[in-house]
This record gives sequence, C-alpha cells and structure tokens, in this order.
Amino acid sequence: MKTAELERVIVHLDTLYEQGEECVHPDTGEIVSDAEYDALRRQLYDLNPQSFVFKTPTTSQVATVKKIKHEPPMASIEKASHEDYDTKVAMLNKWIADQNTNNIAQSYKLDGVAVAIYYRDGKLIAAGLRPRDGVNGEDVTKQIGYVSGVPQQLPVPLTCSIRGEIICKKSDFEKVQKELKASGEQLRANPRNHAAGGIRQFKEPSKTAKMRLSFMAHSIEGENLPFKTEIERAKYSNKVLKVPFVQIRPFRFEDLKMMEDNVPNLDYEVDGVVLSVNDLELQESLGRHGDRPNGNPRGKIAWKFAEEIATPTVKNIEWTTGRTGRVIPVACFDPVPLAGTQVSRATLHNYGFMRRNHIVIGTQIQVLKAGKIIPKVIGVVANASKEIPKPIKHCPSRNSILEINHTPASGKLEETYELICTNVGCTAQRLNNLCFYLSVLGCLGLGEARVSQLVSAGIVQTPGDFYRLSAKELLAAGFTKRQAFLALAAIHMVPNPEKIKDDNKLGIEIVRAIRSPKKVPFWKFFKALGIPTAGEAAGKALIAHFKTFSRIRDASLEEMSEVEGIGGKTAEIVCHFLRNNKKLINDLLIFIELEFPKTGKLSGKVFCLSGGFAEGKKHWQERIENLGGKTTSGVSKKVSYLVAGDGSGLKSAKAKDLGVPIITVEDLEKMT
Repeated sequence: MKTAELERVIVHLDTLYEQGEECVHPDTGEIVSDAEYDALRRQLYDLNPQSFVFKTPTTSQVATVKKIKHEPPMASIEKASHEDYDTKVAMLNKWIADQNTNNIAQSYKLDGVAVAIYYRDGKLIAAGLRPRDGVNGEDVTKQIGYVSGVPQQLPVPLTCSIRGEIICKKSDFEKVQKELKASGEQLRANPRNHAAGGIRQFKEPSKTAKMRLSFMAHSIEGENLPFKTEIERAKYSNKVLKVPFVQIRPFRFEDLKMMEDNVPNLDYEVDGVVLSVNDLELQESLGRHGDRPNGNPRGKIAWKFAEEIATPTVKNIEWTTGRTGRVIPVACFDPVPLAGTQVSRATLHNYGFMRRNHIVIGTQIQVLKAGKIIPKVIGVVANASKEIPKPIKHCPSRNSILEINHTPASGKLEETYELICTNVGCTAQRLNNLCFYLSVLGCLGLGEARVSQLVSAGIVQTPGDFYRLSAKELLAAGFTKRQAFLALAAIHMVPNPEKIKDDNKLGIEIVRAIRSPKKVPFWKFFKALGIPTAGEAAGKALIAHFKTFSRIRDASLEEMSEVEGIGGKTAEIVCHFLRNNKKLINDLLIFIELEFPKTGKLSGKVFCLSGGFAEGKKHWQERIENLGGKTTSGVSKKVSYLVAGDGSGLKSAKAKDLGVPIITVEDLEKMT
C-alpha cells in the first residue's frame, strides 16, 4: 500500500476511534483489530516517518467539544505484537539489551480509554482523553467526576497529572447489558466501546454516572514527586493517594505466559503486558523514538497478547442477502467462548473465500472477533473435503435465481466470486435498504428488528411509508405505547425525544413535527437512497454541478459522466436508479424538504484541504460549504485554493506545480 493510501485509511480509522465508534476499514467494511491498526502505522512509519499522521490531529473532531492540551504529550507504546512468537521474543530481548539495565517492571496493559487527570494543590482541575496526536485531547472534566476511582481532592496537595484508563469492569458490564436489555435499548458491543461512548457525554455529563465506569491509573507525572521507580509509584498511588493503580512488579520472562493464561480471571479487559524501565529518571533520559514530542517512549514496550482464536467445526452454512444484493455465507457452529462472549456464527465473507479455502460442513475453521466485536473466519485448521464447495443457486429471501460475478486474478489481487441477487422485489434487500435510509437520516431507535415488524405487518414497504405511520398501526404491530411514540418521534425528527418522559407532551411534539417539513441536506437525502457506489461525495458533486435535483434527474448519461468526481460506471448506476425509482423519490419529496448548498462569501470557489488540522478537516469543510464554497479531495487546475495543514506534502507540491494558490488555515479563517 502506498503512503497516501495508508494515510487515508489511518486517518479514517482515527476518526472513528476518536468518536468512540467501531473502527471499520473504509474499503472493505470490516472491523480493523488493534493489531491490524498497529501494523498499518508501522508500515506507514517505514515508508514515511515524517508523515503528518505522526505529528498532528487528523481526525474529524466535533468542533463544539473543548480540548485539553496535554503536557507532556500522551504517547502510545511501541508494541511487540508480531504473530510469530520467536520474532516477538527477539524484539523484546533487543529492547531489554538496549536499555542497559536489568531493572524492568511489568504490568497488564489495560484495554480501555486513555485519559489524563490534572490536579493543582491536590484539587482536580481538568481531564482530557488521549487523541492520536497525543496533545489536543477531548475535554472530559465534567464527566470524569462520575467515574469510580477518581477523587475530586487528593489526600495530599500534589500538583500533577494522573494518567490511566477509563474502563468498564466485566462485572459492571454484565449489569449494563442487563439494564439495556430491560429497557429495550441496543446492547453494547464490548466494555471498551461502552467506556468510549460513556465518557463522551458532552451534552449531558451527568449521564456518565449511569455508565458504571471505573478508572485505573498507570502513571503520575509532575515535579518533586516522592518516588523514584515504577513500583514505588504504584504503591504510593494505592496507599497514599487512594487512586487505584495497575499492579506492577519486577519482570520475569516466564511470567508472560502465566499473565496471559490469567486473563480470564481478571475483572477488566487487558490486551497485553507493559514492560517499563523501573527507574523513572533513567526511563525519562532514554527519550522517545524519532524527534516527535509524541513519539513512543524508548523506556517502555508492550508485549501484546495474541488475538483470541477459536477453532470450531462448521455445522451449517447459512446465506444472507445484503442491501445491495450481495449474498453472504455465514458459518454456524457449536458455541465457543471468544473475547468474553459465546460465539456460534461468523461471516465467511463471500463465496470466493469459501471456494479458495474449500470450506464446507465439517471443515474446522479459525475464528476471531475483529476489534473484539464482529466474528469472522480467518482460515482453516482442517478440511473435511478437497472438493470445491458449491454455491447456492437461489436467493435465501425470495428464491430468485442468483448471478455469479467472477473476477479473474490480476497482479496481487486474488480471484473473486460474488453471489448477487438481482431481484428488485427481494425482501431482504428491501429490509436492509429501509434500515439504511433511517440510519443515514439519524432516526435512532428503529433497528432491524423493529423495521422487520413493520414490514411483516405490511404497513411499511418503501421509505415514504414511514411518514404515514400512526401510533395505532404501531401498537397493532406489537409496539408498546412508549416504543410507538419514540419511533414516530425519531421518524419525524423530534429532537431528543427520550428526554420527554410524559407521553402526552411527547405526542404533542410529534403532531407538531408531522405538520412541519422535514429539512434534509440534499447530499444526505441522496446518500439515504442507497444507490450502489454513490454516496455523500457523489451527492455533493452532482448538486454542485447541476444546481437542482430536477436537473440531476433529467440528466443524460453523457451529461452525468462529465461531472467531476463521477466515473462512467457510477454515472450509469445513478441514471438507471433515478430513471427506475421515480415513484419512490416523488413519494419521499411529499414529506422531505431538500436543503441545497448555500451561497455566500465563498460561492464559486473550490478548496482542497491537505494535511492535519487542529479542529479536524470536517470542521473546515462544513464551514466552507456553509458559505457557498466547494471542497474536493484532489488537486487540479479547477481548485481555487489549497489549504495546507501540517504535513501537507505531495498535494502542496502538486498545487505549486499547477499554480494553485496555497493558503494557511489562518488565511482561510480571514476569508470566512
């Protein structure tokens, strides 16, 4: 993978991480595990150690969230995480030899959300999460007081920062899941994801109190502190400060296996062992890798545990049809414990993966939970047959005949086989498209199970049917009164309906919302239509070119192919969709009022943002577009200005060659 591609993928994953969401690969749609993410960063560092990814915040951060500047920066730890055990041992032995000391301390590496809590004269004054750049963290001062183990006042008047992890203990997580299930809310994927979302209660910090979060320290930074080693620091924190500190003890190589075997007995999630130079002064003198202030400290290394893998035998293979008609095989097997849950199903990705690996009933497979969330099959232990598995011939939803899309191997790309259902009346595709429409428009509380109830009841067949639903119909479909009101409130865009506890008051707000037009940005409406290969970027490109939706709908294939950013294949798909779904679109426009790009100071100007921006690239894109400007990801002669953030690199060089003016974010701010 090239440098630019690695930067694009890492920035995308960083954005999701900062927002506490699942780290889904932008191209494959699969969850990226910690080990896979670390490998991407190592690969990028080998190619370009000066990449902006290592210097600046590159995530799409919410502009309204205050930031805490961490000093010293909160750095991550270099990892001995290679799958090959001998390689890990060699890396660890080299690290120990490089330290010129045998005095090493070891502790579990907690799998939580990193935070720094600042105290002045013993009083808590601020708290911030660790961002990818290590410096500008999200301010969680108001929330941190609701986390167990965090004192507002220390027993001694220290001025320091206490650093550690916000976690949800396994025992508390079980209670959280039971509470969510009892209230009909969506269950959390794992303790770490729950902690990431639970601490980010920026609008209502007091909600953090209900999240059952805990804090465990692993470092105390400051001047004139009364300890000289890692082990002394842990004892001081536990006994004097009364702040829970991760257990630290002298390192013994034979303990690594014992500590990994002991993981199931712990009441908190861990993913490895941290080894540290015990002498804190020596550790500090070793400095950091590279010349970056947030570089990995040389005095620490993390021995990452191997990802937990189960090896069940396939008992059955089920097939499911997705939103775009792709039919996915799923392996079913007897339940096996994996990453804290019992797993009995895992995706086989596509028919091509089954074919290459000869996976049939009776095959012993390797299964892991990518990102500790989604079970997937990664390989085969033992084949039950050397025969090529046969694909199903009919769609599991409507029994339609399936097509096989075959792409021969080319270069490094493997041969692929995809099963496709082309039946426009496919029930599974309809259900998935309805759910997709609601999710894009932000209608929370109406998941697949609820939508399936509505489809089965015959009261929802197209997205426009959502807007015609009544409470009476929802009650008849099996909803409770409260569920019905919350569903209607979500559909009609009532803000924060869950805060309105009185159903009569909520009913009044729903009636008002029904009578008011639902204003939706054009690009969001376009994306919600679920046109294959055409999402937000395509919607913005089309409206910038044609100005009105009616002109987009009337455009010929040739006219649409001329739009910058719309390829020939996408143009063909969009034209076909708009031509064959006129009734569906017209029905939605009865209820939806489209909002189009605004005109203003920046109308007619095209900006390309390159590099890292403290406020996040999304912040400046939205600001430009709100003033009538247009943003693009590529540099061409049509670009009015290139806005150079930290580490702009190749795009700045290309802009200079093309004569495109290069401005700073300060210049852009003056223009807006």
